[in-house]
Amino acid sequence: MLINKIYEIDSCDDVELNIKRESKLEFKLCFDDEKKPEALVFITPGLGGDADDNYREHLAETIARDLNVAVVSVNYHCIGNRPNTGSTFYMDEIDKLILDATTQAAGIKLPYSVDKIQNYDQMSEIFHFINQALIEGKKEGKFRLDYYLNLHVSLQPTKNEYQNFGIMQAQDLINTALFLKNNAPFDTMGGGIPVIMIGSSHGGYLSHLAAKIAPWLIDGVIDNSSYAKFLWKLVGFGKEIDFMQYSEFSTFSLFRHICICGSTKTFWTSNSSSPYFFSPARRMIRNILESSHLEIQSFYPKPYYVSYHSFYDKRIAPPEDKIELYDIFKKYHFDAKLYMIKDQDQIDGKFIKSLDHGMDMSIKTLIKKELSIMLEKIKKHPKKEYKDKSISYPCEDLLYKFTQKEDKILLEVERN
Repeated sequence: MLINKIYEIDSCDDVELNIKRESKLEFKLCFDDEKKPEALVFITPGLGGDADDNYREHLAETIARDLNVAVVSVNYHCIGNRPNTGSTFYMDEIDKLILDATTQAAGIKLPYSVDKIQNYDQMSEIFHFINQALIEGKKEGKFRLDYYLNLHVSLQPTKNEYQNFGIMQAQDLINTALFLKNNAPFDTMGGGIPVIMIGSSHGGYLSHLAAKIAPWLIDGVIDNSSYAKFLWKLVGFGKEIDFMQYSEFSTFSLFRHICICGSTKTFWTSNSSSPYFFSPARRMIRNILESSHLEIQSFYPKPYYVSYHSFYDKRIAPPEDKIELYDIFKKYHFDAKLYMIKDQDQIDGKFIKSLDHGMDMSIKTLIKKELSIMLEKIKKHPKKEYKDKSISYPCEDLLYKFTQKEDKILLEVERN
């Protein structure tokens, strides 16, 4: 019989920014109590439709039913950063500056100062006012019929979280795996049960990052369309540089004459004098494609990697980065296979449905296609117990050190 269990555990604080975490880490475990699972399989959602709870539960049950594995789905830090996953709109000081400057340039006089916008209702009222002013202005010939305003809003994630981007999220995946190795309601082979990470886009990126942080723990990564370097659009503070180019999304769905750009709340900033400066070192640790780091990782037990990627994915996950990453994997003797999808005849309508980012891929088909192969490799070449469960990555002026202690992965950041 299929069993679904929900857990809440303590995970990690934000060591980089010295922020105490307020929220618990929640994850779900699905397994068949009539089987002995051969692996813990993490299906890690990205930032799109695959973060939907109903979809994730159905997928987990299908895989746990059809294959001899336990399926884990982690609500990692800041996963609720889209309206469809519970986030809410608000305006911070930069958003208000953009609103004020943009409406002044368009000659639209607001009914009250932007400083008085304190809640969602007031924000909505102002946006309706601007939209109506644009409609009337077009009727009077003040604006072209195709004219619209670009404005920016921020997203407050659920649980009062914020966008740390990558590090805390990968730690959440690792801490979940460590917890289950010791506390799962089934035999985990004395804690030696293999751990396989699977994900699309941001979920695939986090799977690679978890393997970078704890290579002795992660046995395999199955990926669809992850980016090899951190994505500026998703870090949250791109609006400080160019709110249209570096916003996470833009939409006309709320107001016909306003393009609303949005970004997730973050404490990171481009201000080099701030303690929250997103410095080159902060970027470096978040990159999977970092040759010196891959060389360091190569001295540890090597996870297996397999990835699918569209050759035409230029906007979100540049294929040249992925190709270079997997070339470096091979240089350091990782078992890593990249399938670069280039041709229309590779679109079969069932597994791969487009050449856009993510390829509208069936994750269920991906898992059924690749998971058994990876499990066979792991069985033939099981990892030996690795005593030194610590890895350090020099990053410009900082040294990032990740250490496994009992059932947690701990981070220390020191001046290099």
